[in-house]
Amino acid sequence: MDKQILKRYFIAGPQDFAGLTLPQSEQRIKNIITSGITTYQFRDKGAIYADDNERLRFAQTLREFAAQAGVNFIVNDDVKLTKEVDADGVHLGQADVQLELAREFLPQNVFIGLSVRNAVEMQKAQSSQADYLGVGPIFKTQSKADAAPELGLAQLTEILAQNSLPTVGIGGINLENQATLKRTGLDGIAMISLLTQTTDLAATMEIIKQSW
Repeated sequence: MDKQILKRYFIAGPQDFAGLTLPQSEQRIKNIITSGITTYQFRDKGAIYADDNERLRFAQTLREFAAQAGVNFIVNDDVKLTKEVDADGVHLGQADVQLELAREFLPQNVFIGLSVRNAVEMQKAQSSQADYLGVGPIFKTQSKADAAPELGLAQLTEILAQNSLPTVGIGGINLENQATLKRTGLDGIAMISLLTQTTDLAATMEIIKQSW
């Protein structure tokens, strides 16, 4: 896996656009996909669809749009959906389906990301079949209700020192702190509210591109 795809990693689903309809949130996501990100992770926690078919159609539409834009498409947690939409990858948490089972179920060209929250999980991940790691939360975040305690820059740097896999940092990343993360050894930054809540997407992305 080319670690360059982790540089500007966007995560979102309909739930991240409060007050918008499904078609409206779809358009917002499409706008961000074409703004200069390198990877989009479809994460639709708590989102409401009429039925499973509507969810599948929604994911498939975004997957096809991302492919046309040259942006990698990753599904959060759902291995079955990953296969159904022919996604580029899947991202798993520590409590999700076992990574080894996902590897057996998915085609070999589908890459697998794994969340790590501390030094113990980082050490275990080194001998896993993960293709890349999502490390965090680095800073306090409002985007995930069940987030682990934030690492902070010092602990993040310490954890990354024992790592040999591509990494993307996540959690509380904003325009003020994103540039400092470049010095930690991360290969990219994952963004939710930084992109979903900005009032000037183009200007925000220009600032991010100066570091990433």
